Amino acid sequence: MGCHFSDVMNKPTLSSPASRRRWLTWLIGVVVADVATGLLYVGITLLLFSVSKHGAFQQAVVIFGLPSFILIPLFGGFLASYCWRRLNPGIGATALGVLGMTLPGLAGAAVFLGEGLICLLIVCPLFYVVVFTGALLGRIWFKSDPTRLRLCILPLLVLFAAGEPLTRADRTSVVTDEMLIHASADKVWAKVTAFPAIQAPPRYWMFRIGLPYPVETTSDGDFAGADRRCIFSDGMVFGEKVVEWVPRENLTFDITELPQHPELIGHITPHRGQFLLRDNGDGTTTLTGSTWYTLHVRPLWYFDWWTEQIFRAVHFRVMEDIRRRAESERSEGASSGRTHLNFLTETHRLAQRPQSTPSWKR
Repeated sequence: MGCHFSDVMNKPTLSSPASRRRWLTWLIGVVVADVATGLLYVGITLLLFSVSKHGAFQQAVVIFGLPSFILIPLFGGFLASYCWRRLNPGIGATALGVLGMTLPGLAGAAVFLGEGLICLLIVCPLFYVVVFTGALLGRIWFKSDPTRLRLCILPLLVLFAAGEPLTRADRTSVVTDEMLIHASADKVWAKVTAFPAIQAPPRYWMFRIGLPYPVETTSDGDFAGADRRCIFSDGMVFGEKVVEWVPRENLTFDITELPQHPELIGHITPHRGQFLLRDNGDGTTTLTGSTWYTLHVRPLWYFDWWTEQIFRAVHFRVMEDIRRRAESERSEGASSGRTHLNFLTETHRLAQRPQSTPSWKR
Protein backbone atom coordinates (compact mmCIF):
# COMPACT_ATOMS: atom_id res chain seq x y z
CA MET A 1 0.00 0.00 0.00
CA GLY A 2 2.86 2.35 0.91
CA CYS A 3 4.65 1.67 -2.35
CA HIS A 4 1.46 2.34 -4.32
CA PHE A 5 0.90 5.62 -2.44
CA SER A 6 4.47 6.67 -3.11
CA ASP A 7 4.09 5.95 -6.85
CA VAL A 8 0.97 8.09 -7.02
CA MET A 9 2.61 10.95 -5.16
CA ASN A 10 5.70 10.86 -7.39
CA LYS A 11 3.70 10.70 -10.65
CA PRO A 12 4.16 13.91 -12.70
CA THR A 13 1.17 16.24 -12.59
CA LEU A 14 0.09 18.87 -15.11
CA SER A 15 1.92 21.52 -13.08
CA SER A 16 5.16 19.55 -12.64
CA PRO A 17 8.25 20.47 -14.72
CA ALA A 18 8.28 17.03 -16.37
CA SER A 19 4.66 17.36 -17.46
CA ARG A 20 5.22 20.89 -18.77
CA ARG A 21 8.20 19.70 -20.79
CA ARG A 22 6.14 16.86 -22.21
CA TRP A 23 3.29 19.16 -23.28
CA LEU A 24 5.81 21.62 -24.73
CA THR A 25 7.33 18.81 -26.82
CA TRP A 26 3.89 17.86 -28.14
CA LEU A 27 3.18 21.50 -29.02
CA ILE A 28 6.53 21.92 -30.76
CA GLY A 29 5.83 18.85 -32.88
CA VAL A 30 2.42 20.18 -33.90
CA VAL A 31 3.69 23.67 -34.77
CA VAL A 32 6.82 22.51 -36.61
CA ALA A 33 4.92 19.93 -38.67
CA ASP A 34 2.08 22.32 -39.56
CA VAL A 35 4.41 25.18 -40.50
CA ALA A 36 6.63 22.89 -42.58
CA THR A 37 3.63 21.41 -44.38
CA GLY A 38 2.17 24.84 -45.13
CA LEU A 39 5.49 26.23 -46.36
CA LEU A 40 5.98 23.24 -48.64
CA TYR A 41 2.54 23.72 -50.20
CA VAL A 42 2.96 27.46 -50.71
CA GLY A 43 6.60 27.33 -51.77
CA ILE A 44 6.19 24.54 -54.31
CA THR A 45 3.03 26.09 -55.72
CA LEU A 46 4.64 29.51 -56.23
CA LEU A 47 7.77 27.98 -57.74
CA LEU A 48 5.85 25.83 -60.17
CA PHE A 49 3.51 28.60 -61.27
CA SER A 50 6.52 30.70 -62.16
CA VAL A 51 8.07 27.81 -64.09
CA SER A 52 4.81 26.90 -65.82
CA LYS A 53 4.78 30.24 -67.67
CA HIS A 54 7.13 28.56 -70.10
CA GLY A 55 4.88 26.47 -72.36
CA ALA A 56 7.33 23.60 -72.63
CA PHE A 57 7.11 22.97 -68.88
CA GLN A 58 3.35 23.26 -68.36
CA GLN A 59 2.45 19.58 -68.83
CA ALA A 60 5.37 18.42 -66.71
CA VAL A 61 4.30 20.79 -63.94
CA VAL A 62 0.75 19.43 -63.93
CA ILE A 63 1.86 15.81 -63.87
CA PHE A 64 4.92 15.86 -61.64
CA GLY A 65 5.13 19.14 -59.83
CA LEU A 66 1.91 20.20 -58.16
CA PRO A 67 2.03 19.75 -54.39
CA SER A 68 0.78 16.30 -53.52
CA PHE A 69 -2.15 16.02 -51.15
CA ILE A 70 -0.72 12.65 -50.09
CA LEU A 71 3.06 13.12 -49.93
CA ILE A 72 3.22 16.47 -48.15
CA PRO A 73 0.81 15.59 -45.26
CA LEU A 74 2.61 12.24 -45.01
CA PHE A 75 5.87 14.14 -44.56
CA GLY A 76 4.19 16.38 -41.96
CA GLY A 77 3.19 13.38 -39.86
CA PHE A 78 6.67 11.89 -40.25
CA LEU A 79 8.25 15.17 -39.09
CA ALA A 80 5.92 15.38 -36.08
CA SER A 81 7.01 11.90 -35.01
CA TYR A 82 10.63 13.05 -35.14
CA CYS A 83 9.79 15.88 -32.72
CA TRP A 84 7.92 13.47 -30.44
CA ARG A 85 10.50 10.64 -30.60
CA ARG A 86 11.80 11.16 -27.03
CA LEU A 87 8.26 10.87 -25.65
CA ASN A 88 7.91 7.36 -27.12
CA PRO A 89 4.14 7.89 -27.60
CA GLY A 90 1.68 5.05 -28.03
CA ILE A 91 -0.73 4.81 -30.96
CA GLY A 92 -3.54 6.53 -29.02
CA ALA A 93 -1.32 9.44 -28.01
CA THR A 94 -0.09 9.73 -31.58
CA ALA A 95 -3.69 9.83 -32.85
CA LEU A 96 -4.49 12.70 -30.46
CA GLY A 97 -1.33 14.54 -31.47
CA VAL A 98 -2.26 14.23 -35.14
CA LEU A 99 -5.73 15.58 -34.37
CA GLY A 100 -3.98 18.57 -32.81
CA MET A 101 -2.10 19.00 -36.11
CA THR A 102 -5.13 18.57 -38.36
CA LEU A 103 -7.39 21.28 -36.94
CA PRO A 104 -4.84 24.16 -37.03
CA GLY A 105 -3.68 22.96 -40.46
CA LEU A 106 -7.17 23.18 -41.93
CA ALA A 107 -7.74 26.55 -40.25
CA GLY A 108 -4.55 27.79 -41.91
CA ALA A 109 -5.79 26.56 -45.29
CA ALA A 110 -8.99 28.58 -44.79
CA VAL A 111 -7.13 31.76 -43.82
CA PHE A 112 -4.13 31.71 -46.16
CA LEU A 113 -5.37 29.67 -49.13
CA GLY A 114 -9.01 30.85 -49.09
CA GLU A 115 -10.48 27.33 -48.93
CA GLY A 116 -14.22 27.14 -48.23
CA LEU A 117 -15.88 25.40 -45.29
CA ILE A 118 -17.37 22.60 -47.41
CA CYS A 119 -14.04 21.89 -49.07
CA LEU A 120 -12.34 21.65 -45.68
CA LEU A 121 -15.01 19.28 -44.37
CA ILE A 122 -14.44 17.02 -47.36
CA VAL A 123 -10.67 17.19 -47.02
CA CYS A 124 -10.53 16.69 -43.24
CA PRO A 125 -10.97 12.86 -43.03
CA LEU A 126 -8.39 12.14 -45.74
CA PHE A 127 -5.92 14.71 -44.39
CA TYR A 128 -6.14 13.21 -40.91
CA VAL A 129 -5.65 9.63 -42.15
CA VAL A 130 -2.62 10.59 -44.28
CA VAL A 131 -0.96 12.60 -41.49
CA PHE A 132 -1.65 9.78 -39.03
CA THR A 133 -0.08 7.28 -41.43
CA GLY A 134 3.02 9.46 -41.70
CA ALA A 135 3.20 9.74 -37.91
CA LEU A 136 2.93 5.97 -37.49
CA LEU A 137 5.70 5.42 -40.03
CA GLY A 138 7.83 7.96 -38.16
CA ARG A 139 7.03 6.26 -34.87
CA ILE A 140 8.53 3.05 -36.28
CA TRP A 141 11.46 4.79 -37.97
CA PHE A 142 12.58 6.82 -34.95
CA LYS A 143 12.34 4.03 -32.39
CA SER A 144 15.50 3.61 -30.35
CA ASP A 145 15.56 -0.13 -31.09
CA PRO A 146 15.67 -0.74 -34.89
CA THR A 147 13.40 -3.42 -36.35
CA ARG A 148 13.15 -5.17 -39.70
CA LEU A 149 9.96 -3.23 -40.36
CA ARG A 150 12.00 -0.03 -40.19
CA LEU A 151 14.18 -1.23 -43.07
CA CYS A 152 11.09 -1.60 -45.29
CA ILE A 153 9.79 1.94 -44.80
CA LEU A 154 12.31 3.89 -46.88
CA PRO A 155 11.95 1.79 -50.07
CA LEU A 156 8.16 1.96 -49.78
CA LEU A 157 8.22 5.76 -49.40
CA VAL A 158 10.53 6.13 -52.41
CA LEU A 159 8.30 3.86 -54.51
CA PHE A 160 5.18 5.75 -53.45
CA ALA A 161 6.77 9.14 -54.15
CA ALA A 162 7.79 8.00 -57.64
CA GLY A 163 4.41 6.48 -58.52
CA GLU A 164 2.01 9.05 -57.05
CA PRO A 165 2.49 11.71 -59.80
CA LEU A 166 1.46 9.17 -62.44
CA THR A 167 -2.11 9.26 -61.04
CA ARG A 168 -2.54 12.97 -61.79
CA ALA A 169 -3.90 12.88 -65.35
CA ASP A 170 -7.23 14.73 -65.59
CA ARG A 171 -10.29 12.58 -66.20
CA THR A 172 -13.71 13.68 -67.36
CA SER A 173 -16.56 11.89 -65.59
CA VAL A 174 -20.34 11.90 -65.80
CA VAL A 175 -23.03 11.49 -63.15
CA THR A 176 -26.44 10.25 -64.34
CA ASP A 177 -29.70 9.86 -62.41
CA GLU A 178 -33.21 8.77 -63.37
CA MET A 179 -36.67 9.55 -62.00
CA LEU A 180 -40.12 8.20 -62.90
CA ILE A 181 -42.76 10.92 -63.25
CA HIS A 182 -46.49 10.16 -63.39
CA ALA A 183 -47.24 12.67 -66.15
CA SER A 184 -47.01 12.80 -69.93
CA ALA A 185 -43.83 13.81 -71.72
CA ASP A 186 -45.55 17.01 -72.90
CA LYS A 187 -46.22 18.13 -69.34
CA VAL A 188 -42.73 17.15 -68.12
CA TRP A 189 -41.00 18.90 -71.03
CA ALA A 190 -42.76 22.17 -70.19
CA LYS A 191 -41.25 21.99 -66.68
CA VAL A 192 -37.74 21.04 -67.83
CA THR A 193 -36.92 23.91 -70.17
CA ALA A 194 -37.00 26.48 -67.35
CA PHE A 195 -38.37 26.54 -63.84
CA PRO A 196 -39.35 29.19 -61.27
CA ALA A 197 -37.84 29.45 -57.81
CA ILE A 198 -37.90 26.12 -55.97
CA GLN A 199 -39.79 26.67 -52.72
CA ALA A 200 -38.91 23.36 -51.03
CA PRO A 201 -36.13 23.58 -48.40
CA PRO A 202 -32.94 21.63 -49.21
CA ARG A 203 -32.70 18.05 -47.92
CA TYR A 204 -29.05 17.21 -48.56
CA TRP A 205 -27.00 17.82 -45.41
CA MET A 206 -24.28 19.80 -47.19
CA PHE A 207 -26.87 22.17 -48.63
CA ARG A 208 -28.14 22.75 -45.10
CA ILE A 209 -24.72 23.80 -43.77
CA GLY A 210 -23.83 26.19 -46.56
CA LEU A 211 -23.09 24.43 -49.86
CA PRO A 212 -24.90 26.42 -52.61
CA TYR A 213 -27.87 24.62 -54.18
CA PRO A 214 -29.99 25.31 -57.29
CA VAL A 215 -33.03 27.53 -56.82
CA GLU A 216 -34.06 28.71 -60.29
CA THR A 217 -33.30 28.48 -64.03
CA THR A 218 -34.13 31.09 -66.67
CA SER A 219 -33.90 30.76 -70.47
CA ASP A 220 -33.84 33.25 -73.33
CA GLY A 221 -35.78 30.97 -75.66
CA ASP A 222 -36.87 27.51 -76.70
CA PHE A 223 -34.25 26.77 -79.37
CA ALA A 224 -30.68 25.54 -79.83
CA GLY A 225 -28.27 28.37 -79.12
CA ALA A 226 -30.44 29.96 -76.43
CA ASP A 227 -28.71 31.26 -73.29
CA ARG A 228 -29.72 29.86 -69.91
CA ARG A 229 -28.81 30.87 -66.36
CA CYS A 230 -28.84 28.41 -63.48
CA ILE A 231 -29.09 30.40 -60.25
CA PHE A 232 -27.89 28.95 -56.93
CA SER A 233 -28.80 29.83 -53.36
CA ASP A 234 -26.01 32.29 -52.57
CA GLY A 235 -26.28 34.21 -55.84
CA MET A 236 -23.96 31.93 -57.82
CA VAL A 237 -24.91 31.94 -61.50
CA PHE A 238 -23.82 29.34 -64.05
CA GLY A 239 -24.01 30.56 -67.63
CA GLU A 240 -25.30 27.91 -70.07
CA LYS A 241 -25.94 27.62 -73.80
CA VAL A 242 -28.36 25.12 -75.34
CA VAL A 243 -26.59 22.86 -77.85
CA GLU A 244 -29.34 20.26 -78.45
CA TRP A 245 -33.07 20.92 -78.44
CA VAL A 246 -35.45 18.08 -79.34
CA PRO A 247 -38.90 18.87 -77.91
CA ARG A 248 -40.20 16.26 -75.42
CA GLU A 249 -36.95 14.27 -75.80
CA ASN A 250 -33.60 16.03 -75.29
CA LEU A 251 -32.33 19.26 -73.71
CA THR A 252 -28.52 19.46 -73.66
CA PHE A 253 -26.53 22.56 -72.69
CA ASP A 254 -22.88 23.49 -72.33
CA ILE A 255 -21.79 25.31 -69.18
CA THR A 256 -20.09 28.41 -70.56
CA GLU A 257 -19.54 30.53 -67.46
CA LEU A 258 -18.55 29.54 -63.93
CA PRO A 259 -18.95 31.64 -60.77
CA GLN A 260 -15.80 32.65 -58.90
CA HIS A 261 -16.55 30.61 -55.81
CA PRO A 262 -13.91 29.08 -53.45
CA GLU A 263 -15.62 25.68 -53.56
CA LEU A 264 -15.11 25.55 -57.36
CA ILE A 265 -11.94 27.44 -58.23
CA GLY A 266 -9.12 25.03 -58.97
CA HIS A 267 -11.16 22.05 -57.77
CA ILE A 268 -13.75 21.13 -60.40
CA THR A 269 -14.95 22.23 -63.85
CA PRO A 270 -18.50 21.22 -64.87
CA HIS A 271 -18.73 21.09 -68.68
CA ARG A 272 -22.21 20.01 -69.77
CA GLY A 273 -25.68 19.16 -68.49
CA GLN A 274 -28.49 17.18 -70.07
CA PHE A 275 -32.13 16.19 -69.56
CA LEU A 276 -33.53 13.23 -71.51
CA LEU A 277 -37.22 12.29 -71.52
CA ARG A 278 -38.58 8.84 -72.36
CA ASP A 279 -42.32 8.38 -72.86
CA ASN A 280 -43.20 5.05 -71.27
CA GLY A 281 -46.51 4.76 -73.15
CA ASP A 282 -48.60 4.40 -69.99
CA GLY A 283 -48.98 8.04 -69.04
CA THR A 284 -45.62 8.15 -67.23
CA THR A 285 -42.27 9.63 -68.27
CA THR A 286 -38.73 8.66 -67.28
CA LEU A 287 -36.59 11.76 -66.75
CA THR A 288 -32.79 11.33 -66.91
CA GLY A 289 -30.41 14.05 -65.71
CA SER A 290 -26.66 14.02 -66.40
CA THR A 291 -23.66 16.27 -65.67
CA TRP A 292 -20.18 16.02 -67.18
CA TYR A 293 -17.25 17.40 -65.18
CA THR A 294 -13.47 17.32 -64.68
CA LEU A 295 -11.81 17.10 -61.27
CA HIS A 296 -8.53 18.92 -60.62
CA VAL A 297 -7.81 17.54 -57.14
CA ARG A 298 -6.20 14.28 -56.13
CA PRO A 299 -6.59 11.50 -55.20
CA LEU A 300 -9.39 10.99 -57.70
CA TRP A 301 -10.88 7.94 -56.00
CA TYR A 302 -11.58 10.00 -52.87
CA PHE A 303 -12.75 13.34 -54.23
CA ASP A 304 -14.74 11.78 -57.09
CA TRP A 305 -16.94 9.97 -54.56
CA TRP A 306 -17.81 13.26 -52.86
CA THR A 307 -18.36 14.99 -56.20
CA GLU A 308 -20.83 12.31 -57.31
CA GLN A 309 -22.83 12.70 -54.10
CA ILE A 310 -23.06 16.46 -54.55
CA PHE A 311 -24.10 16.28 -58.22
CA ARG A 312 -26.71 13.64 -57.39
CA ALA A 313 -28.13 15.95 -54.71
CA VAL A 314 -28.30 18.77 -57.30
CA HIS A 315 -29.98 16.47 -59.86
CA PHE A 316 -32.61 15.18 -57.46
CA ARG A 317 -33.44 18.62 -56.08
CA VAL A 318 -34.20 19.89 -59.61
CA MET A 319 -35.86 16.68 -60.83
CA GLU A 320 -38.01 16.37 -57.70
CA ASP A 321 -39.30 19.89 -58.33
CA ILE A 322 -40.03 19.02 -61.98
CA ARG A 323 -41.93 15.91 -60.88
CA ARG A 324 -43.92 17.80 -58.26
CA ARG A 325 -45.03 20.50 -60.70
CA ALA A 326 -45.79 18.07 -63.56
CA GLU A 327 -47.77 15.66 -61.37
CA SER A 328 -49.55 18.53 -59.64
CA GLU A 329 -50.71 19.86 -63.01
CA ARG A 330 -51.93 16.38 -63.95
CA SER A 331 -53.86 16.09 -60.68
CA GLU A 332 -55.44 19.49 -61.20
CA GLY A 333 -56.43 18.49 -64.75
CA ALA A 334 -57.93 15.22 -63.54
CA SER A 335 -59.81 17.04 -60.78
CA SER A 336 -61.16 19.58 -63.28
CA GLY A 337 -62.23 16.73 -65.60
CA ARG A 338 -64.05 14.97 -62.77
CA THR A 339 -65.85 18.20 -61.83
CA HIS A 340 -66.98 18.75 -65.43
CA LEU A 341 -68.17 15.13 -65.69
CA ASN A 342 -70.11 15.43 -62.44
CA PHE A 343 -71.76 18.62 -63.72
CA LEU A 344 -72.86 16.90 -66.95
CA THR A 345 -74.15 13.89 -65.03
CA GLU A 346 -76.18 16.06 -62.68
CA THR A 347 -77.59 18.07 -65.62
CA HIS A 348 -78.62 14.87 -67.38
CA ARG A 349 -80.23 13.54 -64.20
CA LEU A 350 -82.30 16.70 -63.73
CA ALA A 351 -83.39 16.63 -67.37
CA GLN A 352 -84.72 13.08 -66.91
CA ARG A 353 -86.81 13.93 -63.80
CA PRO A 354 -90.61 13.83 -64.34
CA GLN A 355 -91.98 17.35 -64.64
CA SER A 356 -94.96 18.13 -62.32
CA THR A 357 -97.86 20.25 -63.61
CA PRO A 358 -97.84 23.80 -62.21
CA SER A 359 -100.82 24.57 -59.95
CA TRP A 360 -101.99 27.51 -62.09
CA LYS A 361 -102.55 25.09 -65.08
CA ARG A 362 -104.68 22.70 -63.14
